[in-house]
Amino acid sequence: MKNVRRVFGGRGSTFFWIDDWLGGVPFWVQLSRLFDLAINKWATVHGMEHRGWVDGGGAWEWRRRLLAWEEETVSECASLLHNVVLQDHILDRWRWILDPINGYSIKETYTYLTTAGGHSERGMFDDLWKKQVLLKVYVFA
Repeated sequence: MKNVRRVFGGRGSTFFWIDDWLGGVPFWVQLSRLFDLAINKWATVHGMEHRGWVDGGGAWEWRRRLLAWEEETVSECASLLHNVVLQDHILDRWRWILDPINGYSIKETYTYLTTAGGHSERGMFDDLWKKQVLLKVYVFA
């Protein structure tokens, strides 16, 4: 959703495979084969980083030995994660872009959706209702 942004910290409430936290596509979609082979599909970003997500690190635990091309995919993923730095003093949270100071309100959302020209792109409106998000976020929206 273009009006909701996730602010990532290092406190461990963001899921490594499931959440869209790096690059715009969740790893379970982008690296579906590795996700299928992963032992801990609900690992947090903090947990993976803590155990070592560098190539050959302890974070990578698989149900079976990886094939050569799967190992190459892990190496590519590890190189993506090389420059990621988690900020332990920041909590993971959602931020409502329409009102980042006061946050989400039904009144502001209703005004946004019903005001003529309130949403300049049809795609923004569609994203609010058709975006694949976690169930609790979808219900909340």
